[in-house]
Amino acid sequence: MPDIESGVAEVLSVLLGRNVPSGGNVGKDSCPAWDSMKHVEIVMALEARFGISFAPGDIPLLVGQAELVRKIRELTAATSVGRHNG
Repeated sequence: MPDIESGVAEVLSVLLGRNVPSGGNVGKDSCPAWDSMKHVEIVMALEARFGISFAPGDIPLLVGQAELVRKIRELTAATSVGRHNG
C-alpha cells in the first residue's frame, strides 16, 4: 500500500493541477479548483488508490488534505485489523 500522505498529495496534485506537498493542508476553502465535481473525482480516485470506500455520510466532511489522510488512515487500519482477525 502506498504511503498515505504522499498518495493523497499525489492525487490532489494531479486532480487540482497544482503542486500539493505531502503533509500539506490544501482544502476546498483554499483551492478554487476544488469544486463539487472535483470533490467527487478526488473521493473516487482515493478510494481506488487505497482500496477503500468512504461512508456516504463522511464524503461531504472530507474537504481538506488533513481530513482525507486521517480518514484513510482510519479506514486502512480497520481493514488491516479485519484481515488479521478474519
